Amino acid sequence: MSATLTPVSRKLSSRMYDELERVIVDCSLPPGSPLKDSDLAAQFGVSRTPVRDTLHLLEASGLVERGKSTSWFVTPIRMRDVEEISEMRALLEPAGLPRIIDWDDERLQQLGSLFDEFRIPVSASDTQKYLARDDDFHGILIGATGNSRIQSTYRVIDRQLARCKRYVSVGDDRRRAASLEEHRAVCSALAARDLDAARVALLDHLERAHEALAAAVKASLA
Repeated sequence: MSATLTPVSRKLSSRMYDELERVIVDCSLPPGSPLKDSDLAAQFGVSRTPVRDTLHLLEASGLVERGKSTSWFVTPIRMRDVEEISEMRALLEPAGLPRIIDWDDERLQQLGSLFDEFRIPVSASDTQKYLARDDDFHGILIGATGNSRIQSTYRVIDRQLARCKRYVSVGDDRRRAASLEEHRAVCSALAARDLDAARVALLDHLERAHEALAAAVKASLA
């Protein structure tokens, strides 16, 4: 393992889960990376039992998978995942737009300026901040629905989606720049209370994100 993990206490804790989730989502541990419970136990300073428990939790979130015998690995990003996540986003994310355009002026202007601090091209030093803002923005869209079932459904893919964004954007300056412009287009339409333009801009962004991820996954399989 090349990623650096912060040691945690000897009991199973949310921090152990958070640390492993972090390096998987930010692709410090790339898709397909092997995970050995003995190595993790040594690095975290714990026994294998809490490590295995944590791996089972990560398995439930779709971030790790079991291999043969007792082996584990970071879940690969497969074309089926790309298609299914993209389809879910296109169905769920536009649902919050009608409510957002009814927000008060101050709240709407704050949303409209959400990406104003970033410059094109997005600098390497700002990449992680930009990706976190990207996560926040799409979370706002889902939260605006006020629908607990939509929100819980979205949470199922949230960290998988975050990993997909980083898989593409961290090393692709052009995609980050295009993504920033797409986000600004959605925000601008929402700030103008133009529901149709916001929906078109959002669906265009989601389709372009889908195309970029599909191309990256295809390239990794070539």
